[in-house]
Amino acid sequence: PPRNPSRTPLPVLHNSPVCMVGKSCEQGVSVLRGAIMFNAESNSRVPQISVLMGASYGARHYGMCGRAFDPRFGFVWPSARSSVMGAQQLADVTSMVSRASALSQGKPFDEEADAVIHAAIERQIEAESLPLFLSGYLYDDGVIDPRDTRTVLGLALSAIHNAPIEGSESFGV
Repeated sequence: PPRNPSRTPLPVLHNSPVCMVGKSCEQGVSVLRGAIMFNAESNSRVPQISVLMGASYGARHYGMCGRAFDPRFGFVWPSARSSVMGAQQLADVTSMVSRASALSQGKPFDEEADAVIHAAIERQIEAESLPLFLSGYLYDDGVIDPRDTRTVLGLALSAIHNAPIEGSESFGV
């Protein structure tokens, strides 16, 4: 087959707050589509620019060119939120694990202590998912005004144009 590698930089604008999990999702096409997206992102050798506009959690964040895929540039809007999972979901999972652990050991489950821990986890994850926190830990290249997105993308593309671009000729299995 003829080889025609694309050397087009890949801008990814994302707002992907929900990642469905469970047996029905795994048996449906959602996982297949996600795997195709992960495959394309991880095997692409063209420069990628990530702009996080809204919420982006967990696997969805990575699949939409999160920091793990090493985009050439990554920016966030002030409205963005990002973490391993949403604050309430993480607090709920922690409660479920604590409850299951106590029950399996035959110990009573302290509902009041759980409520305090649940609230503390939610506050912490909410604070740590904010754009200034993320930028402070260098998870991205900065918070940008949404009105400046076109200009920032133009500057990033200009910078990318001055560096070698290695196109992708194939994708993995």
